Amino acid sequence: MGYRSVATNCIVRVIPMRSLSKQQADLCRFVREEAGRCWTDMLQAHIESRGGKWLSSLDLGKMYKGQYRLHSQTIQALAQKLEANVDTARELRKTEPEARYPYHPKQYQTATWKESAIHWTEDGKLLLSNGRNTPALVLPVPGEYLDADICRVELTWRANHYELCLTIDTGLVNPPLRESGQIAGVDLGEINIAAVCTEAGDALVVSGRALRSAKQLRNKRHSCLTALLSRCKPGSKRYRRLAKSKGRASAKLERQQRDILHKASRQVVEFCRENDVMALAVGDVRDIQDEVDLGAKTNQKISQWAHGQFVKYLSYKAREYGMSVGQIPEDYSTRTCSFHGGVAKHAPRGRVYTCSGCGAVINRDVNGASNICSRALYGEYSKVQVRTIMYLRPIKLGRCRAFDTGQSCLL
Repeated sequence: MGYRSVATNCIVRVIPMRSLSKQQADLCRFVREEAGRCWTDMLQAHIESRGGKWLSSLDLGKMYKGQYRLHSQTIQALAQKLEANVDTARELRKTEPEARYPYHPKQYQTATWKESAIHWTEDGKLLLSNGRNTPALVLPVPGEYLDADICRVELTWRANHYELCLTIDTGLVNPPLRESGQIAGVDLGEINIAAVCTEAGDALVVSGRALRSAKQLRNKRHSCLTALLSRCKPGSKRYRRLAKSKGRASAKLERQQRDILHKASRQVVEFCRENDVMALAVGDVRDIQDEVDLGAKTNQKISQWAHGQFVKYLSYKAREYGMSVGQIPEDYSTRTCSFHGGVAKHAPRGRVYTCSGCGAVINRDVNGASNICSRALYGEYSKVQVRTIMYLRPIKLGRCRAFDTGQSCLL
């Protein structure tokens, strides 16, 4: 991202490239193919070095500089990305020995341009340099970004179109982490995106039913289209048309999910700011499905649960207000009564937790959030009790004719 004297806050803006000319689309495809070839060669060299001294990103950058029709900074970014993946795998192997280091070659790979390769044309288009032997990629972007401090650009493919991801330096510096205030526990869920409870007992539940509905519609469309594709000859005109429709369904869900999770994370952060929260303890659900078969339907829901994406959005939004975000174990937090500490034999059915010991009745997600808050604050459950609960929805849920009339969801 270049060398900057102050660590300022950056934001990412995603711009869909839907009206590219054939020449621009072909060049985008070529650049991503060339980046994939560079990635595969770097990966193979790194695999061969794992018997002795492992190659660093600096070694890989020097080794492959000038060998591809890419900007030198693009090659450097690929080497740094590979090193970051290796470091992530190394950390995972401390708790999951079966985790593998990067090994999979790529036909296409995300192309990245840093500051020295980013320029503007006289007519206000973004010019991305690809070195001396390859024409530069010139793409139209909205005029609002002309005066932005763009420090990084990535070219990605999203289902049925290219996307340009702009990393923009806002020039703002995040405040220091707060040293006083409340602790809040966050319980993540597939039906409700998040339930938050402060140590004072104030709770918030953000519904995820709109996102769940969008996923169900996408899955239904995919199922219908997959059945039709199975009866088509691969490469035929009808096959290509159906595949394009399938890609559009996936792209639409990605946009809906991104929008809903951004709005939900903003609601959580604003609630915490109003309640003077200095740190958020998020229940760690990253290993929820490891070596567990929950059935076809539940497996599908869990595999499509974007909890990591939500935590990422939550973390950087909270940091803007000096709040820290960490993840802690949440085992048995939903089964444990937050009022007297009794542990139920089974997880509660439905959205309400009813304690057989003390008779307490409470929203199951809020019960889990209060226990997570208690664990973060006192090291044990049932020390924080809920007194108020507020329910919010990130968007207004509309109606769909596909559900109302029984018509095929392909319409």
